[in-house]
Amino acid sequence: MLRILYLINHAGKGGTERYIHSLARELNGSGVEAFFAYNEEGPLTDRMRELGIPVFRLEMKSRFDLKAALALTGLCRELNIDIVHTQFLREFYIALISRLFGNRVYVVNTCHMTHTGHPADKILNKLLSFNNTRTIAVSHAAERFLLAQGMHPRHIGVIHNGVDVDYFMEDVTSGIREEMGIGNDSLVAVSIARFSPEKGHGFLIRSIARLIKTHGTTFSGRKPVFLLVGDGETLEECKNLASELEVSGNIIFAGYRSDIRNILKGSDIYICHSRYESLGISILEAMACSLPVITTDVGGTGEIVNDTSKCGIRVEYGDEEGMADAMKLLFENSRLRDEYRRNGLETVRKEFSINAMVEKTRRVYRECV
Repeated sequence: MLRILYLINHAGKGGTERYIHSLARELNGSGVEAFFAYNEEGPLTDRMRELGIPVFRLEMKSRFDLKAALALTGLCRELNIDIVHTQFLREFYIALISRLFGNRVYVVNTCHMTHTGHPADKILNKLLSFNNTRTIAVSHAAERFLLAQGMHPRHIGVIHNGVDVDYFMEDVTSGIREEMGIGNDSLVAVSIARFSPEKGHGFLIRSIARLIKTHGTTFSGRKPVFLLVGDGETLEECKNLASELEVSGNIIFAGYRSDIRNILKGSDIYICHSRYESLGISILEAMACSLPVITTDVGGTGEIVNDTSKCGIRVEYGDEEGMADAMKLLFENSRLRDEYRRNGLETVRKEFSINAMVEKTRRVYRECV
């Protein structure tokens, strides 16, 4: 039985947190005994407790917090941990530094990023990446980013994110339209993302304004409604932008929601508008709910939506006209929407299932010890 400590700075509610929850849920009790430690509390803390996984608070003030590294060493000894699985550089570096205090664990880090970090990271990655570390890249784009950041190729392996396709495919009735006052004759284009600069909500809102200005508000007799799910630091700024561009009446800002399947099942199209995206768990969840996808062509999104999968449209980030045209095309073309729905579901079932992700990660753990 491998004893794995999942370590993260902020136990929030994004794709990374869903990744940790999925691994812990599927692996715990199946050759793995899972533990969880965090610095800043959030929804993931309760979700891990609900799984029956022991939860610990570990204060981590910075990447080089020696006190945190020493505390981690003590926790790993107390719990007899074999592997610490980290997600971001703060906890990754702390786990590595803990070995200077005698912590003998293996460190596995998952890279969820594809955008440039601090210039010093490249040097630190070379200095701190010892032979008893492994990094999982969630896409080939993330792998290229790691190589550019100084990681040695032998330490990196690609394991694509996966989702529980059976769960999202389940035939359930959505109540989101009734709750939000959306008529059945409307087309719902949904986005699920935290409101932060890298997620590009401003780009989407400007594209919506261009769509309406250029093409009107009705497409094949149906009016689109844009359902933006999430909260975060740029939410109020985006609400103000929508008001300035006079598209507030076309957008519903739904706030943070945990009922992702309910929302996706009541929608017609999924839009990912990120400036940076390592792969996009939200895209995979949408495809598992048989939604056609429009996504920005960034990071690893092209590993999902491409000429082979034929499940959606990729648009250059910042190309408001291109995004508006893509929305217009899918709003007007029901046959294309149906084709993308079928292809998307087939793609996620074959290539991005949670079972494949879990088994490949289990293999990494076993190779470590």
